[in-house]
Amino acid sequence: MSEFMKADIFFFVTTIAVILLTVGIIIALYYVVRILRSVRNVSERVEEGSKVLSEDLAELRLKMKVGGVSARLFSGMFRNTRRWFGKEKAKRESKKDGE
Repeated sequence: MSEFMKADIFFFVTTIAVILLTVGIIIALYYVVRILRSVRNVSERVEEGSKVLSEDLAELRLKMKVGGVSARLFSGMFRNTRRWFGKEKAKRESKKDGE
């Protein structure tokens, strides 16, 4: 084979490889953009939820100051929260008398 024919084959193969690599990068960037949009939507929802939670806690604090909510109800609420989110058991087992 002549040198020019080898060079033409090399440039043809290199061109195809560059085109395929570019298409692959474009597809990957498309999915990265979609993932980032989803993350942004989730973070906006979390932000809205935290605002609502802070408003609820402020209202609860106000009711505690006024005396509308008893401490027993308040502690019961956190016991249930610990059961939902934590790994701890809501009721602790009593220790034996010897310990």
